[in-house]
Amino acid sequence: MSTRGLILSGLGLALAASAAMASAATPAAEGKALASSQGCDMCHVAGGMAKPLSSYVGDSDSRLEAAILDPKKALGANVMMPPFRGKLSAAQLAALVAYIKAGGR
Repeated sequence: MSTRGLILSGLGLALAASAAMASAATPAAEGKALASSQGCDMCHVAGGMAKPLSSYVGDSDSRLEAAILDPKKALGANVMMPPFRGKLSAAQLAALVAYIKAGGR
């Protein structure tokens, strides 16, 4: 095999390994990135406008899902959190729940 072929082959292996590592991210890690991108961590921090995510660790998955999808219905009319129904895929919702259940870490 030529030097060029070896370099391209090595590059292909490196790209495949990188893709495998990215797809192997834990649901909690994916949830953390999602919580950051959706602005959850702006309010759900110690001293923030809402309780820290770590305070929801003991909640059931279904309660967390309901609170994320339709907070006013699940938690009360005075809740300021926006609803995420129709904005998250099932996988994204599961990742957020995994992140919360991991203590928001």
